[in-house]
Amino acid sequence: MIELTGLRVAGVYLMLKKRESELDSMMSDLADELEAYLYDRLSIEEMEGLNELYQSEDTQLGSKI
Repeated sequence: MIELTGLRVAGVYLMLKKRESELDSMMSDLADELEAYLYDRLSIEEMEGLNELYQSEDTQLGSKI
């Protein structure tokens, strides 16, 4: 079992969302689950800027996830 924490969760989510049209049903479900998980932990503003926060390796973001 692989445990995803912190910014890795955001990275996997962003990668899946970027290729959303190519995903099979299992990967699409995973993207939806990750999105719900992130929305439970982050503000709307953080979700809207998630790509930039991830790219800057924002440690505060990582601690919230």
